[in-house]
Amino acid sequence: MIKIICIVQTPVPSTEISIIRPFSYLEKEQKISWKLVKENAFQADILDQADIAVFHRNCHPNGRAILERVKNAQIPVIYEIDDNFFAIPENLPVGRYMRNPSVIQTIEYYLHSADIVKIGSPELTPLVSQYNQNIIYQPYAVDLTILDNIVPRSSTYFTIGYAGTIYHQHDFRFLNQSIQGIVKEFPQIHWDFIGCLPEDVNKLPNHTFTPFIPSYTDFLQNLYWRNWQIGLCPIMDLLHNRCKTDNKFREYGACIIAGIYSNIPPYSANVQNGETGLLVENNEQAWYEAIKLLITNDGLRNKITAQARKWVEEQRSIPEVAKLWMELFLQVLKKRI
Repeated sequence: MIKIICIVQTPVPSTEISIIRPFSYLEKEQKISWKLVKENAFQADILDQADIAVFHRNCHPNGRAILERVKNAQIPVIYEIDDNFFAIPENLPVGRYMRNPSVIQTIEYYLHSADIVKIGSPELTPLVSQYNQNIIYQPYAVDLTILDNIVPRSSTYFTIGYAGTIYHQHDFRFLNQSIQGIVKEFPQIHWDFIGCLPEDVNKLPNHTFTPFIPSYTDFLQNLYWRNWQIGLCPIMDLLHNRCKTDNKFREYGACIIAGIYSNIPPYSANVQNGETGLLVENNEQAWYEAIKLLITNDGLRNKITAQARKWVEEQRSIPEVAKLWMELFLQVLKKRI
């Protein structure tokens, strides 16, 4: 059995998605034993129990000393990132933090030092290859077992929704007029927003808003229960966004929601247009036409929800993604022999 330690600054939702759930699955299957360790709780004797160390999104300068201890103990290191830390917009608090020279140098040190850098998007390859040639892309999962006992609510109205953080308000700049046009043409539509209520949309007479739901389990169960017919995923064409994972596609697909996505990576790389979702250029007319198409074409919408759910089950389930992690562990150990 392979012994894994995962060292993080602070667990975040992506930690649960990328680390906790697949690692726990592998432990249940008796493939690995593992421990999650926060940087501020690190003790050197933990290394006696490790065959591999996984660092997940670490960037704080204090973590460098831990990485050095791990390297000195000759324990192979996997450094995992799912964002382009150097391209996060400066208007976001995390973007300003990432511009700190000591943080930049720390990220570069992790990239240089890792035996393998695991990336959550192929779009990160050009960045990472400047520091390390040992790169592997692996997708993220969605835990479908969370939804096993959830019954979607019965609803008499057609719902279009969006789920995201407050920092995604700017992604609706090219969508606000499209929504206004849909509202005029289809006044019976209900609009539902989780975590982010864009300007202008908050003036709609037929909308609801739920604050951000930080628990991954609670969020996914709540999303499934809401029984949306259409899920929106507009994102600005920025380098930072291109380097993200296909998070909305996984969530909408798992929850049997027909998604409409901006036609840029990561969605253009994974969504089959007209089969598992709609890919749309970032302009008002294209979004208006796509939303109207899914409102009026029940057959297309139902096909998309069925195909997207099937894709998630076959490509993004916890067992499938955990299997990729296991292959990576074996690869890392083999390189050290």
